[in-house]
Amino acid sequence: MAKDQMIRTVLIVLNVIFWLIGALFLCAGLTFRFEYYRMIRGYPISEEMYIPVFCLMALGAYLMIITFCGCCGAASSHKCMLTTFAVVNGLMLLVQIVVGILMLVYAGQMKIWIGDIFERQLRQRTSLERFDESYKSFLIFWQEHLTCCGLNSKDDWRDPLGSESRATCLCILEEPERDRECLPHGENRNQIYVYKPCVDEFSAFVGKYMYVIGGILMVICILQVLAIIGACTLVRRWRDEEGYVM
Repeated sequence: MAKDQMIRTVLIVLNVIFWLIGALFLCAGLTFRFEYYRMIRGYPISEEMYIPVFCLMALGAYLMIITFCGCCGAASSHKCMLTTFAVVNGLMLLVQIVVGILMLVYAGQMKIWIGDIFERQLRQRTSLERFDESYKSFLIFWQEHLTCCGLNSKDDWRDPLGSESRATCLCILEEPERDRECLPHGENRNQIYVYKPCVDEFSAFVGKYMYVIGGILMVICILQVLAIIGACTLVRRWRDEEGYVM
């Protein structure tokens, strides 16, 4: 009985942790979906950008529901609820492994995917100067923080050294650590330089956070395995006990 109580306590604690993680994911997804959308609704952002947000929301909702089932099953010694928890968690664990493998296989396609999105944004307008002021301010903000110029090319700006983008596009060669990021521009190719396009830097930025997300999912997978083992152990011990009433 003491061992059962210890396993039950550990299982409840794991489920509470999972529930909090699920609530965090769901809140973050809803915040990005509505608040961030409100900020950029006037920009030509591809709908594909929202796929990770919807996945985050779905994962959060799933975690909150299944952990509620697991926590109640462990607390009330309900064999059916714990069995459901273990089976569904096992299936989701397989899905997460498949998704992780696909992310590793297609990680090299990230730059192509982002470049295609940028290209579609420019398709209806031949240069970034043709976008509204809010979008240009949004892009210039990212150019400054990622040290880049233009989307797929510096020539996305009709004049990358014009008054609007000059502060973020002009590359100063007196800064040796940034020399590798500079490209010659215009007729004075030995004197004037601009930064590389943002597709490279943005891809690296997204890739960095993909590794963070991957690490978080790995921790979740490990906790899931522990929770499944705990649930299966309890169910098996209960089945072996005489006089157990479901």
